[in-house]
Amino acid sequence: MEQSHLIELIKTLSPAEKADILQFATISFFNKGRMRAHVGPLLDFCLSQSWDDPEQRLEKKDVFEIIFPGQEYVEGRLEKAMVEAHKVVRSFLLTQRYFSEENEFQQIFDFAEIVRLRDLQARYQQLVTRLQKIQEDSQLKNIQFYHQQFLLEYAKHDEESLHNQKKGDLNIPNTLFALEMHHHLNRLALANRFLLQQRVANLDVPASLNSLLDEEALPVKYLEPSPFALVTNKIFVLLKKDSPELNDAQELFDLLILHEKCFNLDNLREFYTYLRNICVLALISNPAHDEIHNMLFRLYKDNLARGYLHYEGKIHPSRYMGIFDTALRIKEYAWANDFLEKYKNDIIGENETHDIYRFNKAHYLFAIDQYDECLAIIPSTSTFVDYMVSGKRLELKAYYELQSDLLPYKLDAFKMFISRTSQKLLSDALIKTNSEFANLLNQLMTSIPGDKKRASVLIERIEKKKQALEWRWLLAKAHALKGN
Repeated sequence: MEQSHLIELIKTLSPAEKADILQFATISFFNKGRMRAHVGPLLDFCLSQSWDDPEQRLEKKDVFEIIFPGQEYVEGRLEKAMVEAHKVVRSFLLTQRYFSEENEFQQIFDFAEIVRLRDLQARYQQLVTRLQKIQEDSQLKNIQFYHQQFLLEYAKHDEESLHNQKKGDLNIPNTLFALEMHHHLNRLALANRFLLQQRVANLDVPASLNSLLDEEALPVKYLEPSPFALVTNKIFVLLKKDSPELNDAQELFDLLILHEKCFNLDNLREFYTYLRNICVLALISNPAHDEIHNMLFRLYKDNLARGYLHYEGKIHPSRYMGIFDTALRIKEYAWANDFLEKYKNDIIGENETHDIYRFNKAHYLFAIDQYDECLAIIPSTSTFVDYMVSGKRLELKAYYELQSDLLPYKLDAFKMFISRTSQKLLSDALIKTNSEFANLLNQLMTSIPGDKKRASVLIERIEKKKQALEWRWLLAKAHALKGN
């Protein structure tokens, strides 16, 4: 029973929603099936259960006796009541969404169409004027805005066409411009997601995308009316660069600050995500750039405080690791550990053994030179590729610090993983940077401490391989070989 669509939805409801649904179920318009008399009691029962407790697992016959007391069990009857109860919950959630304040424009627009079809022309014009006022007062000018603007302009076009006096442009130019803005903003936003995904995954560019990705930027006529278009276009230009730089990130940051009032929470969350990723991309080609690391850390702290790093109260594992790694990089060890502990229960996809938290805790223990403790806590694998590969590199580093005899065998296994297993999991760029880490670590491992000539050669090689992962640590170990 726990696997039903009804229970699946009920598990997601807030306490306030549970209370409202029982009232909603009494409305005959939404509850008019043959089982309507049993839907209320069934919902009342289901809403009061703790469905995540395995010890309270219920069988269908037990629930049947509660909903149909004193009646003989009939196969399928409870299921029919559950189907109708599910429809009530579904209708409640749809109604709640449709009549939310955020959906005011669509409500007015739909009602305007209703009164137009009922030939209430004066009322219709009042509602159109109200829609126009909503648009004029809006500062957002984002994708949603131009979707609404297109609906409004097309409605005006429809009305003028219906009463065509064979003069005027039938509002076609305004309708087309709103459509073009909506089209270009959607197109560019999706292109940005593809470009960012291409940096971390092994993606081929479909022929259908070539023309879009070859474009330099949006024409000025689309940029001037919309700060959203301006920022989205800037992101597109930066993601196309092989190696963004600090001033690129700063320019985008300045744009966001300048137009911050023109974006809603979702827009800001997405734009700051791009800004942080552009900082990360800048570090790939220049990992020793302290100013970029400091800028990224300030962004993480600011965005964490403003709620931009959480989604529905949860935080993605890669983001959790990114925040933590950045804090470690600039030696904010106390802040990093406090962050780990404070947000460890907010991680999306965390399992019962807390593997994601343990991966990051292992990095913390390594940073404070507790290598044995670090090795003891690293999980053996992960469904998240970035965690799995990072854990493998961390294990190698810890074995190196301990001068363990296991290091050569572990390093060979890592090389095999990168050359074979990872081909379908990692982008070409990540395969390259992981391979360079393995090769440089192998050279460190086979070098004799105190051999200054060999150490100098190795330092020079590492200096030229700044894109290698763990570059700073590798360079520090090469200097240690020289006795520095």
